[in-house]
Amino acid sequence: MRLFEIHDQAWFPQFLRDEFVDGLQMILDVTNTYQPIAKLLRKRLKESGAERVLDLCSGAGGPWLSLVRHFEISGARAPEVFLTDKYPGTRELRDFESPATSRIHFLRHSVDATQIPEHLHGFRTLFSSFHHLNPNEARGLLQDSVSRRQGIGIFEAPARRTSTLLSLLFIPIAAWLFVPFRRPFRWSRLLWTYLIPVTPFVLFFDGLISCLRAYSPAELQEMTKGLRRADTDGRSERSREDFCQSRLRT
Repeated sequence: MRLFEIHDQAWFPQFLRDEFVDGLQMILDVTNTYQPIAKLLRKRLKESGAERVLDLCSGAGGPWLSLVRHFEISGARAPEVFLTDKYPGTRELRDFESPATSRIHFLRHSVDATQIPEHLHGFRTLFSSFHHLNPNEARGLLQDSVSRRQGIGIFEAPARRTSTLLSLLFIPIAAWLFVPFRRPFRWSRLLWTYLIPVTPFVLFFDGLISCLRAYSPAELQEMTKGLRRADTDGRSERSREDFCQSRLRT
């Protein structure tokens, strides 16, 4: 369903978008949503030989801080991660105090996932953001990944399922409960969570729309059919699916 999410809109103020992505990051951190895919992602990176990751639609960083820690705890060398977003946040990675941040870099300029500059390369990851792309844009991103021989991992928490939709009712509650414990402390969080509850509302509304917009596993598989890459001699051939495609079930 091609509906719109509030935080995606150009008219939505950047300072409120920062509050939204901060709240979303907090929920991801508390629930450890993407921990189940850490082993799979590490395996795919090793298979592809990728030492660099280009994370698209990163928001406030997504799960990469915890994923990098997982790599290091497992004895594997963590990839160098470049976080990108169409509307890059105005806050610095210095908010996080962790050795893991030495492997993670925020790109301050806008990067549109549908128009990735030629100089940006690496294994591509998208966390709960692929549904932001309409079918043509989504297939275009997959085709671009194949054409440029860049691996891609797609991990989606939203889903068009009753259990997932019901779980959205807990998002505003989680925001109200955990905001006072979020570090570093900011008065703005209290303002936009309690006094003027924009953050809980947008988290709930956009979460609902995300679920309604989410692609099913079958739809994702259909998108990969017929993807082609150009050979150096000008011929084209069917891709051998040298990219990773996964769906996280919540």
